[in-house]
Amino acid sequence: MDLLTTSVATVESGSEPYTLLELAGEADVTNCDTLREVIEAEVAKQPRTLIIDLGGLRFMDSSALHVILRANRTMDRHGGVLALASPREPVAKMLRLTAADQLIPVYATVREATAG
Repeated sequence: MDLLTTSVATVESGSEPYTLLELAGEADVTNCDTLREVIEAEVAKQPRTLIIDLGGLRFMDSSALHVILRANRTMDRHGGVLALASPREPVAKMLRLTAADQLIPVYATVREATAG
């Protein structure tokens, strides 16, 4: 059963456009291949900024976190920035416990993420 839903939008902002990827449901080993495909497709477009909105995500396991960390490395190599926004407490706790929040900027809201 696939509990993950995604949506992608290119958002025009005052400073520069950014790609917003919204995740909802649960991201885990059962759907990390789907997550990887969606994220890699967006990263391949080499956006300057990719913001992953985690606000709708109830749960994320280490396999999904690994997908995000790989995307962060790729974005960094291409001079882009990946940011995470709006994580719920279970997801935020995982980001803190794994120190992923030290590798990828995490913001309370998408608006804060766009302000950098």
